[in-house]
Amino acid sequence: MIKELSTVRECIVNTNVTLKSIIQDIYSCDGPIESLTQLNADGRNQINIFRNLIENLELYAREAESQQERSEVVEEARNQREYLTSNIASFRKANVECMARIHKKSSEQLLGTSKEEQVRHKLKMDKENLLKQSSTVTNQLLSVSRQLASTSQQSLDTLETLLKSSSTVSNISSEIKNAKGALTQSEKLLNKYGQRETTDKIIIMFAFAFFLCVIAYIVQKRLF
Repeated sequence: MIKELSTVRECIVNTNVTLKSIIQDIYSCDGPIESLTQLNADGRNQINIFRNLIENLELYAREAESQQERSEVVEEARNQREYLTSNIASFRKANVECMARIHKKSSEQLLGTSKEEQVRHKLKMDKENLLKQSSTVTNQLLSVSRQLASTSQQSLDTLETLLKSSSTVSNISSEIKNAKGALTQSEKLLNKYGQRETTDKIIIMFAFAFFLCVIAYIVQKRLF
């Protein structure tokens, strides 16, 4: 289990580094929109991998043999969940800034092109395509915002589940302590009953010895 846990931790570090690198690429991206779309797909994939690795940590916490180990892994999973939430926020911010930059660039191309440049540009792309591209950027922004909102909600739900699991672990620990106290009390009572039983045996032996002495005395008196 230790080797597997170590592997999960290493994968979390690598995934975190990869995700941060993608976020930086989005901040640096100036278009086209296809490049941003690909970066978004890569980023969402790393976010899902990150989430699955955290769930593996939570599974190890539930299967841990000792209370101390369980608490340590639960705390580690909670910290990694916070890192993931922070990365998601940075991912969203990078997307918003990049899409705004691409949208501004498209608008400048649409409004600031000279007449001669417009004639040459129309040979490649007419005004309708530029407007369509701007609309596509806006739709992409809305789509990514909805997806990130859904991802954030999932992270909050999982965090709530983790907190409930931690509370359950604490309740189980309290029950174990109570049971231990009851067993200790029972052991004391059994020891006390054992001492009484020994005392009763000694008394019975003395009584039996006294009885034999009385019988011997009576027999002796009758015979002699």
